[in-house]
Amino acid sequence: MKKYILFAVAFLFMFQGAVLTASAQKKKKEDVIVLAQFKGGQEALIDYLLQNTRYPREAMEQEITGEVMVEFMVERNGMITNARVIKSVNQYLDVEALRVVTNMPNWEPGTKNGLRMRCQLTIPINFKMIREHGKYVDAENMDDGIQKKSKRKRKLKNKGMGGNL
Repeated sequence: MKKYILFAVAFLFMFQGAVLTASAQKKKKEDVIVLAQFKGGQEALIDYLLQNTRYPREAMEQEITGEVMVEFMVERNGMITNARVIKSVNQYLDVEALRVVTNMPNWEPGTKNGLRMRCQLTIPINFKMIREHGKYVDAENMDDGIQKKSKRKRKLKNKGMGGNL
């Protein structure tokens, strides 16, 4: 009787070992994921943003600059949906950043193992101004800006209180 039990236990261990070896040999195939991208690539995206982003007049008057981070979904058909600001600078800049992102043309959708999939992406929209010939201009698009600050802003700035009212 002991011989049969010992044989059965030994057989059970050999069988489990064979199953483990077989499952290890059936290695899981790694997924191939390609993220969505703007048609024409990153350079084309930068060109689109430069040509279509307009510095809000109110933000220029208050000399507000900064980087707005916008998160959005690229759907399986390439459409942009669910755009939202995840890093805000100012309401005027946020609204413009959302406008330019939601109006983007369709993207090339992302894929997983060759099948289209939704992708969530985040891009920065930078708003910068420079002073040129005594005027503030949109650094990216060189639009005319505000020629000089209001007296109130200058007084507050000189007192160290800032000028963003």
